[in-house]
Amino acid sequence: MSDDEGANEGGSGKVFLVLGLLLGGGLGAGGGYYYFQEPAKDGAEETEAVEKVVYEDLIPITFERIAVPIFTMRGNTRRYVGNYFIDLDVNVVGLDDQILVKRSQAQLQHAFISAVTKGDLMREDSSTELDVDKIAALLKAKAVEVVGADVVRSITVTKSMRVAN
Repeated sequence: MSDDEGANEGGSGKVFLVLGLLLGGGLGAGGGYYYFQEPAKDGAEETEAVEKVVYEDLIPITFERIAVPIFTMRGNTRRYVGNYFIDLDVNVVGLDDQILVKRSQAQLQHAFISAVTKGDLMREDSSTELDVDKIAALLKAKAVEVVGADVVRSITVTKSMRVAN
């Protein structure tokens, strides 16, 4: 073997190394551009303003074992068939609101019990299944009446258990 053959082999290895680096860098740059580019905007779709959801640090205050009576309608008569016992969280933001709700906890519980005994809180398609969304909306309205607006952010039913009569 001569020295020329060894020099050619080393030179082609460097060429392949440089070509590989350039090809890898080009693929990486192209992939980064594709990944980070903004999507194309259509004028028709972007005309509406998009609201951003702000997630706040909610503080839950738990109310346990509130009885929700279950009635069925047969003709013109209502028949009592049992209770749901629900646990719920009254969600507030900030220490001041938390203290206000804790101080008003007895009044809130009374208002909640009064509201659930008077309202129809069962699902439309089944008269013996609880509609959690209806309960949350009704109880939030009652909480606003008791503690004022902008104190209670939401009410979440955390647990429900049906007890037959």
